[in-house]
Amino acid sequence: MTNRKTTFVGRFHCGQGSWRVSTGTEEVATVIGQLFGMQSPSHDSHEADHFEVLPRSASMRVVISGPESVKAGLLTAAPGYEPQPNTRLSFRLADAHALGGFRLSSPSWDLAESVPTLRTALSETDGDALCELFAETVEFTTRGGATLSYCRPSIKVIGPWHKPDQHAA
Repeated sequence: MTNRKTTFVGRFHCGQGSWRVSTGTEEVATVIGQLFGMQSPSHDSHEADHFEVLPRSASMRVVISGPESVKAGLLTAAPGYEPQPNTRLSFRLADAHALGGFRLSSPSWDLAESVPTLRTALSETDGDALCELFAETVEFTTRGGATLSYCRPSIKVIGPWHKPDQHAA
């Protein structure tokens, strides 16, 4: 179960229709690379013990421990700017459950608007839920003619989680 006693071993970041995973240990980076076909592991020389992995897949299966693992709110904006949503999610990887917990924080309005539906679906699983975490690139053209894109994370609840650990850290 992912709860306040969970050791968090990394963060997921959504960008350009794919995931970027940052972690403090080379071991976690290696496991993620083995599971999801990393494109490019890197060690950030500006921070000690900071590794990044770019999984090839835009989707992956995760385990979410109930609706309390999803938090949503608005970040206070500077004067003259609109507030920005902040959706936070804690989860474990389905294929490496024993590795530890991961976090995702997103300013996506789409993800924030889906939180009530997501929480309802998670509560219906009565415990840990197997979910699919997606990263999708959305492109649009502004009124001024500029083409912009952003990464939209989304989550689909598949059902209850019953699978034992396959990989351990």
